[in-house]
Amino acid sequence: MTLLTLCMPSNRDLRHSRSSIDTALIYADKMDCQLVVSDNSGDPEKHAYYKNFSPRLTYLVAAAQDALGNMLSALACVETPFVMPMGDDDEIYGLDDRPPFDLSTLPENAIGVRPQTFIWTNEKGVHRVDRFSIAADIAGSRILEYNEKARGNNALYYSIFRSDLFRRLFTFFAQSHPTRGAYCDWAFTLAFCAAGRILYDDSTIYRYDLGRWAERKSLEATKRTLFTQAGLPDNAESFSALLQYIDVHVFLTWSGLPLSEDQRQNALLANAHLALGAFVREVEKAQENYDPEIVYLAGRIGQTRDLSSAFQIALLITDRVQPGLGERYVRFARAATELG
Repeated sequence: MTLLTLCMPSNRDLRHSRSSIDTALIYADKMDCQLVVSDNSGDPEKHAYYKNFSPRLTYLVAAAQDALGNMLSALACVETPFVMPMGDDDEIYGLDDRPPFDLSTLPENAIGVRPQTFIWTNEKGVHRVDRFSIAADIAGSRILEYNEKARGNNALYYSIFRSDLFRRLFTFFAQSHPTRGAYCDWAFTLAFCAAGRILYDDSTIYRYDLGRWAERKSLEATKRTLFTQAGLPDNAESFSALLQYIDVHVFLTWSGLPLSEDQRQNALLANAHLALGAFVREVEKAQENYDPEIVYLAGRIGQTRDLSSAFQIALLITDRVQPGLGERYVRFARAATELG
C-alpha cells in the first residue's frame, strides 16, 4: 500500500524545475510513493512534457498564482496518510544500501519522519548535513530542542508528516491568518514539533538549495521581501520574533492540534520564552530603532509572568507595526479555538 505522497508546488519553468521533479519521480518509483506537482509557472513546454508522464505523477496546472494557493492545490490531491512537501529547486534521493523507513510502524506520539538534509548551494556544494531527530517527550521541550538543533535553518519543514494534520493546519492558516505570509514557515515547523516527535530516516537524502539565503547581502533583502510581499511595511522584519511568537501561539491554541491541555500550556510557555523573550531583548538592546511606545510595551511584557497578558500586549504592538493588524490577529486567535 502506498503511504506517502511528495507534494511539490512549482513556479519554475521546465528548465529550472526538471531536475527536482525527475529526482522526485525516481524516488517515488524506488520508495513506492506518489508525486503531486501543482504548477503555476505558465510554461506550456513544462505542461506538455509532464502531461501523462508517469502513473506516479499527478500533474496539475494550478489556477492559483500565489505560493500558498498553489500548495493548497497540491494538498487537495493527496490521498495517502503521509505527505512530504518539496521545493521545486530541491532534489531527493533514496539510498540503495539502506532499507526505507516503514511509515506503517510510526508510533502514535510521532508526527513525522525527517530525512538526511544536505544544505547545498550551486556555488559551494554541501554546506552542512542535518541528521537530527526531535525526540523529547514534552511539547515545549521539542520546540526548544528544534530551535537549538536547527541553527537558524528551517529545512526540517521538508520532512514527512501526517497528511491530515498538515493539510488542516495549512487550510486553517489560509482561511484565517492576517497576512498569509511566506515568512510563517518557522511557525508551521514549530507547531509540528510541538504536536509530536519527529524521527530520523537515514535512507533518504533531501538536498535543500539555500539559494538566496546563502549570502548575507541577499539574505537580508530576501527576509524583508517576505514581509513586504505579505502587505506589511518595510520595517516589519524587525518585528519578526514578535510575529513568530504570535503565529506559533495561535497555532498552539488551534483546536486541531493533538495536544493535551498540560502539553499545550507547556508548549505555550516555551514559545513565549523563545520568541517573545527574543523580541523583548532585541528592543531593550536597540531602543533607538523602535518607537517609545513599543519600548514601553516591550518592557511591560518583560515584567509580566502571565501568558495571557503577555499575548494581549503583543497584539497591541502589532497595531504599531501596521494599523488594524492587531484586530486581524484577534480574529485569527478566535478562529483557532473555533476551527478544528
